[in-house]
Amino acid sequence: MAPRLGRLALPISDELVAAIEGFDCVGDKRADDDVARNVCDFLRTHRYRSGVEHGLTATYLMLDPETSPLLVGYVTLGLDKLRLTKGEMKKFGAELEFSDFGAIRIQMIGVDCRVQEGGYGKALLRYVTERARRVSTAVPARFLLADANIREVDWYRRRGFVPNLSERARSRDPERTVSMRLDLELPPVASEDELAA
Repeated sequence: MAPRLGRLALPISDELVAAIEGFDCVGDKRADDDVARNVCDFLRTHRYRSGVEHGLTATYLMLDPETSPLLVGYVTLGLDKLRLTKGEMKKFGAELEFSDFGAIRIQMIGVDCRVQEGGYGKALLRYVTERARRVSTAVPARFLLADANIREVDWYRRRGFVPNLSERARSRDPERTVSMRLDLELPPVASEDELAA
């Protein structure tokens, strides 16, 4: 059976609460990684709850009943905007009267350390990207944004993300993360490992 990905709705069953509280994307390998710890704690301490209750964010859980742990990964999405630099605006080839673009933000994304390297992160990102592209056909959301853990920047680059250049985007948390974006109107980019498959 393939992993299931579903949107979290309140109230949450006791079984799902236990799976959420047992989620660990830190483990021994990332014990010194503040970003991974924050991603883990966001889910385990139920900080997602307020966004879900008020309709500000959507959290999707990836469950795989054939693995232990059951909860293998999650992603929380919200709406945002991105301001491009004047140089980036020139690439559009037309004079635009605005520089802010609608965007969907990956607020949190993580895979449990016990199943990392199993392709779950790629599957989560592929799901989010496909969903964002569908949304962008109905509402003006041009970009998918992520504050990539500084240790994972190359992983995002291989999937078509580029660093954001505007001062506002770059200053979010430059010592731990890199603000990145994926243009939803460009064709999908296959990663090196997907090309080899």
